Parts: sequence; C-alpha cells; structure tokens
Amino acid sequence: MAIPAPEDTYDKVLQAAEELFGEQGFAGTSLQAIADRVGVTKAALYYHFRTKDELLDALLRPALNDLDRVLEVAESRRGTTARQRLLFEGYVDFLIRYRTLAVILDRDVAIGRHPAIQPRLASITARVREVLDDVDDSVEYRVSTAVAMGGIYSAVAAFPELPDDDLARILRGVVRKLLGPRRRAPGPIGTTA
Repeated sequence: MAIPAPEDTYDKVLQAAEELFGEQGFAGTSLQAIADRVGVTKAALYYHFRTKDELLDALLRPALNDLDRVLEVAESRRGTTARQRLLFEGYVDFLIRYRTLAVILDRDVAIGRHPAIQPRLASITARVREVLDDVDDSVEYRVSTAVAMGGIYSAVAAFPELPDDDLARILRGVVRKLLGPRRRAPGPIGTTA
C-alpha cells in the first residue's frame, strides 16, 4: 500500500474524523480509529494533529469561519429586515454546505460543549440574537425568528436524504411563510398610531 503524501493525509484525516464523529460521536472516536480509517500509523496522524482537540478545531474552524462571514454580511446591512433576510439566507446556505457537520453537532452535544468550541459557538449565538432581536417587532415575530433559526438547523439534521437544492428551496419557503409580513410591537396602551 502506498503511503499518502502529507497534504493528502491531512485531508483524509479530517474526512475520516468527520465520518467517525458522525458514526460514533466525538468521545467514542479514538485517534487510533481515525488512523486506522485513513490507513496510516498513529505517528503519521500525530504529524498533523497532536490531540483529538486539535483535530476537532481543524475540522470545525472552516465552518465557523464561514458562519462568521454570514454574520458579518448580515451585520453590515442597515435595517433590521435586510439584516435578518441576509442572516436567514446565509444560514440556509451555510447549513447546506456543512450538512454533515451540522448533523454531528445536532447529535453530539459534547462537541458543542467542548471547551475548544463552546466559547466560539456562544459568541456566534449572541451575534445571531443581536441580528434577530428587534424590540420594535412584536413578540410573536421575535418568537417566529427564533423558531425559524432552530427549525432550519433541525430540518437539515432530520432530512439528510433530501438533495441540497431541494432542501435549500424548501427551507427558504418555510422561513418566508413563518415570518410573513413584519409585525411591529403595539405602542403603549392609550396611544394611537
């Protein structure tokens, strides 16, 4: 058997880790199992990743960087409606692009709570809330935006058999229906608009 080049090994290790984390969970996957899946020695794996934590970081970093970019685009827009629309569209595209990782994060709570990942996820969650939370919106609309965000994520995990384009189209339609026209919070009692 030919020994893979180091750059090939790096990519193959990430692919094997993603597969095994999906099958066995983060805690249930050993570095040896990853090395075995790739067909390299554990020492060859250590050339790229000294620990499973480093490997997890390398696996999730590109996805989290892309999610940061989605948020940056949404945050840079003026007007709550435009920011929220860009966030939802970007979030759908992001989850479709990283479907396997989304399913892993959905099913393996340990990864989302991992000390190497949790602070970054908490920061992203806070930024999402800032984009979605407009006190001028009715409480019903604000609840709808929260349901839409969680529902998008859940649907990606629940329907892995749907083709990407079909799922993205359906999710965008569901978000449009769920959010509908923007509803503003009522003014104080006794005032007229």
